[in-house]
Amino acid sequence: MILVATLLCVLIGLVFYYDYKRKNTRAKKLLSKFNGSDGLPIIGNALDLGFDSDGVSQILLDKWRQYGMTNYRLTVGSEEWVMLCESDDVGTILAHPTELAKPTERNAAMMPFFGNSVSTSEGERWKSTRKLMTPSFHFKTLEARVDAVNSRTDALYQVLDQYVDKDPVDIYRYLRPFMFDILCNTLMGVDHNMLANPDHPYLDASARVIKIATENYFSYWRNISFIFKRTPIYREMMDAIKTIRGYSDKLIHDRRVKLNEFIDEIKSNNNAAVDINALVHEKVSEKACLLDSLLLSTLPNGDPAPDDTINEEISLLCFTGHYTTTMTMAHTLYCLAKYPEIQKRVVEEQNSIFNSDKLRQPTNHDLIEMKYLEAVIKESIRVIPTVTKIGRQLQNDLPLKDGRIIPPGTQVVVYYEALYADPKMFPEPEKYKPERFFNSLHPYAFVPFSAGPRSCIGFRYAWVAMKATLSNFLRRYEVLPGAPEDEPKFAHRIITESINGVKLRLKKRELYIICPIVVVARNGKSGQSLLLPKM
Repeated sequence: MILVATLLCVLIGLVFYYDYKRKNTRAKKLLSKFNGSDGLPIIGNALDLGFDSDGVSQILLDKWRQYGMTNYRLTVGSEEWVMLCESDDVGTILAHPTELAKPTERNAAMMPFFGNSVSTSEGERWKSTRKLMTPSFHFKTLEARVDAVNSRTDALYQVLDQYVDKDPVDIYRYLRPFMFDILCNTLMGVDHNMLANPDHPYLDASARVIKIATENYFSYWRNISFIFKRTPIYREMMDAIKTIRGYSDKLIHDRRVKLNEFIDEIKSNNNAAVDINALVHEKVSEKACLLDSLLLSTLPNGDPAPDDTINEEISLLCFTGHYTTTMTMAHTLYCLAKYPEIQKRVVEEQNSIFNSDKLRQPTNHDLIEMKYLEAVIKESIRVIPTVTKIGRQLQNDLPLKDGRIIPPGTQVVVYYEALYADPKMFPEPEKYKPERFFNSLHPYAFVPFSAGPRSCIGFRYAWVAMKATLSNFLRRYEVLPGAPEDEPKFAHRIITESINGVKLRLKKRELYIICPIVVVARNGKSGQSLLLPKM
């Protein structure tokens, strides 16, 4: 017993000595200038955050209020976090030219699903991949993207019309495959009718990714590999990964067949004097099909990019591309159902753009004119942030505007939920007021697509997809709240989603068609048209 007691005393002594040494480092002294607490030795504030990953967001928001609604710090195990909630400081990190590394814990949570893709990679891999992707998201491609959305709205109508004046419909269930189909067509060059099969295994697996990845991020014991690999959660994760990666393999295979046919056609139509490789790359660039660019890409040594590498990029893009836009649109529709006077103003703007031709599909020019709809989407993102936080792992000192310094090794978190609730930037933040976005804002007060070197490369694509979809949707349907028991239960995970879906009721708007009625005048030149409701 004496030996056990002695060893226990030694162990306790070592813990407190380690804690004392850590608190007296330069890094800790710099961090002590931020509001926050050190927590317990070894684990820091880990117990404060609890063991429910879905509850962490509310705890972090409560701490923001507790510490004066400004930047604050946390110690999570061996990691130091600084939660950036001030617009000036958010600008400092996002605009930084070299502090581009994503946080260690975040990468550890995401890499099992998406490998070393553009979201997690750094250095030359990140630069080359981003450069390769850029042409597919160029503003010159936007009109074609609008056409892709428009071409699929009839299929969406056929599904949603079944719910008109009936029980609520879970908007997630159909917008997700709808957006996935659009993404596959425009960026993968493959037509897949996922909307016809909303219970497809891919959609089920990708829905599980958000919760698993969030739990990976906040469940510290999952970093202990030999324990984690023996749990049911690990098996569920591996099953989801297999499904997602397997679908990406199918996309790669299907597009490679088409690409090879395309290359063969070019070869047969050109003589040997033509540089076929250059011509193929030129044609692919014109089509702006991202998967083609990846399939034709090469490694620094000249070898073709391996399928595993392409799979990582495709898996990430398919997942984030359809999931984030779907959540944003669904949450916008929820807000419009909740605030009918705002929905009325959106429809009035649509009427002013389309006049009597309410059945006309929007062009990119029309989308640019939808200023109020854009403000509504932004306000919906502000009150229900699609992405709750992004971060950087500092490699060097980061001086802030007020003179404080965040030391290297710190995880800097851009905390959107607090940033968007800041009354200094958004007066009366508890109110849903789209018109606030008609006023001038701090350039980093609202950055849903990030900013700077690591900003979202597909933000233009996302805006086109969301505005075109919502324009078509809201001109056809009036959106009404679901039953009280259907009120969404939002979980602020890596992507915010409602764990019980977003259930809304639909009512068909009175659409009009142009019915020409010819009235022949004495001079034989006059005529008129009559607007009739579409039956």
